[in-house]
Amino acid sequence: MDNTMSERLINLRLKNNYSQSFVARQIGVTPALISAYEKQERKPSLEKLIALADIYHVSTDYILGRSYKDDSSHTINVEHLNDHQIKILRELVANMN
Repeated sequence: MDNTMSERLINLRLKNNYSQSFVARQIGVTPALISAYEKQERKPSLEKLIALADIYHVSTDYILGRSYKDDSSHTINVEHLNDHQIKILRELVANMN
């Protein structure tokens, strides 16, 4: 694991004001494992990498250092919207660009 991933994991955790214990509980691991990810001692499995991306609202590519863009400020939660509302939202966003 390169330094970029560990730095990004630390920065994302701090940016969100999360403790290692909180992150660990969210993805079902121990705080020691989160620490190991951040110290470059261990690599997250694909499943845990996806879980980390989900709680930080970024792409896995961002965590891996394959993207320079932290998309968290552009994330819109559409979980409770119906298909029609999502379509309208997409149209609004498209017209903003």
